[in-house]
Amino acid sequence: MDDRVIELRRNMRRTEMRIKEFCARQVPTEIFHYTLSQMRAIDTLYALTRDSGNGIHLKELAESLAITPAAASEMVDTLVRKGAIIRKSDPADRRAVRLHVGNTLQERFESCEKQLNTLTGNFLDTLTENEKQLFIDVVAKFAEFTSDPENFPEAVK
Repeated sequence: MDDRVIELRRNMRRTEMRIKEFCARQVPTEIFHYTLSQMRAIDTLYALTRDSGNGIHLKELAESLAITPAAASEMVDTLVRKGAIIRKSDPADRRAVRLHVGNTLQERFESCEKQLNTLTGNFLDTLTENEKQLFIDVVAKFAEFTSDPENFPEAVK
């Protein structure tokens, strides 16, 4: 394997870990009352609703987490009791509900994102205009490449 691949992956992992450490310091201490699966659900819900603010249906969350709707329902019930997730009526279908991240966690996620946007902007400011565009294009290309399951090597058979 090319040493550049190993170096790149190590740098990507180190960056990912630093960002996670930073974000972990931004969340309230009650975050430690959640399991890893619950945190994954909260994070996924935030990622899916961040831009629209419309919430999502339980089925969408279950599909994104690759779990059954029944398992997702049980997890959501627990997270609603803890205040991490809020259920709101769906304006388009009064029989349905949409899931949203709870207010406290929503504010923390938004604060963390603003700070990470500042960090990213500060980094981009260290680059020339050509480097900025190249970096943005390469990261977008890698994101597109990794979004296609066909590009991942098969797991051990």
